[in-house]
Amino acid sequence: MKIEIIMPGKIQDKPYQKLCDLYLERCSKRLPVEIVNCKNEEELVKRISGREYIIALDEHAKAPDTNGFVKWLDGKLKSGTNRLTICLGAAEGHDPRVKAAAHELISLSPLTLNHQLALLVMCEQLYRAISIMFGEPYHKA
Repeated sequence: MKIEIIMPGKIQDKPYQKLCDLYLERCSKRLPVEIVNCKNEEELVKRISGREYIIALDEHAKAPDTNGFVKWLDGKLKSGTNRLTICLGAAEGHDPRVKAAAHELISLSPLTLNHQLALLVMCEQLYRAISIMFGEPYHKA
């Protein structure tokens, strides 16, 4: 399975970019994860058209705990899904067409997070889940 994280805009702050790159590099040893930057929400809507399984990140959706996220991701891996597409919304939230196309809505937190922080949290949680699934020592709980 391949995971792509699609978001409008780019990371402007280098420290965020550096940390995201670090987590994605760690993920790549087990599961390829790629960030796809779009010019705007309209391009994001076009890119997700026909995608196999779409997740929209939404602060109002249910937020899984770490173990729940691991079980969810493991289930997606075992289901035979080839590509998982995770959508981060614009500052105003998702275009209604993104939510309509999504197979699932997931929250990273009930708090509103800016793009860069939401992306960093998503990258870290993907790495954490992968490390748990493969028995690596990153997760301490």
